[in-house]
Amino acid sequence: MARIPQSFIDQLLDRTDIVSIIDLRVSLKKTGREYSACCPFHDENTPSFTVSPTKQFYHCFGCGAHGSAISFLMEYDRLEFRDAVDVLAQAAGMELPEEAVEDAPAGPPREPLYDVLRIADRHYQSALRKSDATIAYLKKRGVSGDMAKRYGLGYAADSWDALTGIIGDKPAAARAGMLIERDSGGYFDRFRNRLMFPIRDTRGRTIAFGGRALGDDKAKYLNSPETPLFHKSDQMYGLYEARQAMRDLPRLLVVEGYMDVIALAQHGFPNAVATLGTATTASHLTTLFRHTQEVVFCFDGDTAGTRAARKAMEVSLPVMRGARRVRFMFMPEGEDPDTLLHSDNGTARMQAAIDEARPASEVLLDGLTEGLDLTTPDGRAQLIERARTPINALPPEAFRAELIGELSQLSRLPSADLRELFATNASARPAHDTPATQKPAARETDSARVTPVTRALSLLLADTALAGQVDHARADLADHDNPGARILAEAIDFFANNPNVAVARWLERYRDNRYFSRLQTLAAQSPPGDDDTRADEFVDAVARLSQQRRSRQTLRERYNALLAQQEHGPLDERAAQELKEVLSQLQGSTG
Repeated sequence: MARIPQSFIDQLLDRTDIVSIIDLRVSLKKTGREYSACCPFHDENTPSFTVSPTKQFYHCFGCGAHGSAISFLMEYDRLEFRDAVDVLAQAAGMELPEEAVEDAPAGPPREPLYDVLRIADRHYQSALRKSDATIAYLKKRGVSGDMAKRYGLGYAADSWDALTGIIGDKPAAARAGMLIERDSGGYFDRFRNRLMFPIRDTRGRTIAFGGRALGDDKAKYLNSPETPLFHKSDQMYGLYEARQAMRDLPRLLVVEGYMDVIALAQHGFPNAVATLGTATTASHLTTLFRHTQEVVFCFDGDTAGTRAARKAMEVSLPVMRGARRVRFMFMPEGEDPDTLLHSDNGTARMQAAIDEARPASEVLLDGLTEGLDLTTPDGRAQLIERARTPINALPPEAFRAELIGELSQLSRLPSADLRELFATNASARPAHDTPATQKPAARETDSARVTPVTRALSLLLADTALAGQVDHARADLADHDNPGARILAEAIDFFANNPNVAVARWLERYRDNRYFSRLQTLAAQSPPGDDDTRADEFVDAVARLSQQRRSRQTLRERYNALLAQQEHGPLDERAAQELKEVLSQLQGSTG
């Protein structure tokens, strides 16, 4: 993610009107002090999507999507953070500061790496046009000239210095993974005698290459190493090309190889991508769901393919929110997408395989019930225990409810009993997603314990003028053990000194904070009560936190005194009991 100065983000959001930005993409209707529309992130007939010009914040009461203008562009236009900021900056007549041009201010600059990769890209494509043998190989594989051009295919000559000889900045080329430095000095080409596949980021920039051996090299496929630009656990081959081919992607097909992606595109399926020699990761899924609502995994139909599907299932569960769907397509034995497409009626057979792809629920339930005798109490009990982890990995939305319903039938237990059983071992899940895919605020609030911190933040973000009513408590909050109380202190200080600033601007300061998801949820809430009631509740919650901090300070002082006393000899029974009680209180909740 690009590192852009916070001061620039602040100025940008001050000049941005979220209503105008969203209204260009979704028709908004004024309803009271806010604007509303049918949500662009899920299907609905009754508008539940609202935009607040005061907070400069959007929220959907149906699917839970919420965030600032930056978040909206990231989700609706499917942009990375830096690109969303760039779009808003252009609309506001602002230029990104020089320090934001590079993705990271620390370490060597990245632009030289992009430069050498552009040179390599042109060199390989030019070499392909002159290589009759490689062109013949592509024709044999059924790859057309149009596909070769669309995907930028190239050829790395069977030479140690074909690329080395034309690269001026060789150290940069080595950092970009294109050259290898010799122990004795000098450099040589990493890729030799290979069909080259450029790997592009979402902006279309070449960031790495994959190469298929055209000779007897033992390594059939060779990818660029990890570099400052390329992290294979984050990147997908073909995603840029899929976005160029289809503005709206109804689904994305995840296959195993470069040639599978190209073969699918050539036969009318331009929405295919491939991982880069790794299993699918949570980062991959998050990226894919920015661009589509359905991901179809393609695996071999053998035992290894089934195992791979189950691993992909595990990664998929935490991000299956709202209308998102995951399905699994299993190839006939001995086939892959490339061979299937080039068989008789290949295109029709592939379309049928996609249409018949199995939903995630079926694959998951098959795995959970495998080897169990569900006619026995023991078998049904084992099913419930097996299901506990995957069920608790799911967001508390419709898909989770449907699965619990299926398990209820299989286990012969009421759904309510299963929910209670699973809840006893549910653990907090980390946020994997972007703001528009987080769980609905109402459901999160229902299940969360309303602490003084939660209540105070909710009230403050609903009415930032409340910050001026608790000046006396800022020091106590800033020194509180609870990190939430310290965030509350920062919010009070910010809004007290910036009374006319929108909530969205403050929230953007916490985009990389572990509590960003929770803060957005609180910002979307509208606490009940009139102004006076909410003000009283806010002052009371802050007072409770302040008193809590002082009480804990007193406990710490007493604890330290008892420890000091213990250093001079054993404590008597009464003092020992007091030490135990003080320690227990210190280890208790901090609010």
